[in-house]
Amino acid sequence: MAMGNNEDPCQDHVGEPPSARTQPQPQPSLSYLSKLLGTTTFKDNETSSSSPQAVAKTQPPNPAIYVRKPPGWYFSIYIRIDRSGSFHTYPHLGGPFKSLQEVEKAIERYLDDKRHKTLWKEQSGDSGMEIVIKKALYWPDGRTRRCSDNQVVEHTREQKSLMLQALLDTYNEDHKLFGDDAYEFKDILHFQSIGEGIMWYKHFNFTTKTKDGIEDLFFAEVKEERDNELVANTFCKIESNENGHCYGCINNGTMDMKHPDKADAYSGGHLDVHMPFGGGRRRPNTWTGSKEDVAAEEARLRYIYGVK
Repeated sequence: MAMGNNEDPCQDHVGEPPSARTQPQPQPSLSYLSKLLGTTTFKDNETSSSSPQAVAKTQPPNPAIYVRKPPGWYFSIYIRIDRSGSFHTYPHLGGPFKSLQEVEKAIERYLDDKRHKTLWKEQSGDSGMEIVIKKALYWPDGRTRRCSDNQVVEHTREQKSLMLQALLDTYNEDHKLFGDDAYEFKDILHFQSIGEGIMWYKHFNFTTKTKDGIEDLFFAEVKEERDNELVANTFCKIESNENGHCYGCINNGTMDMKHPDKADAYSGGHLDVHMPFGGGRRRPNTWTGSKEDVAAEEARLRYIYGVK
């Protein structure tokens, strides 16, 4: 599975001004969602027109969700709004929620529960720079900021699976697939980021299943729109023998990605270009997470910040 860079939980720290690390961390806020969704309205196709012919010709909208990136954390939370206006979170944090205030409180509880219970308690004699070193070494939940390539792959798979699950639930609702007829997310197979000038697309292959055990292959093209809104330009079931051409996937090494045969079914991948800067990290990563690795990283950070 090809990996994107936007959900990498690893950080290789270089020297920063100490003030950059000692400033208070911003508190989570959903104000941007309030602004985005304050005027959102939901219309059921069956009631939006008195004409049966008009209803029959109405196409479901492209699946769309919102992504929340808590400041100071390494993961995203995806938010879906159903046709009744209720909010659903991925990962599941309770709900469905009836208001953004409920969503905000659920996210705050989730982050509080994940935060390490003892790591951030100030010890007697701790200097401000000791806190700087600690924040440069660990995430709020105690996970080391550096990680192995395998951990990056697993984290990326988890995050993209949550995103696709949210989009799939939207797709089911928009196509009135409920109960035994609804598609259930099974597994992500391939993922590739595609950069074309200022435009960025993400291509996915993933599998679904239904209650009766039937499995299907899906293709999705996802694009980030205004202020953290993710829209699936394409979200469709495809056959395993479909082989639409995509420079974006081929040029960046994701040769096994299956695309719809119709070239106009997806927007990205038609330009013969490569990812900028070679598409990602190239230097060897020998991190294993051992005590020796952590000690060596702490020594490196102390050297950078001039702390003994």
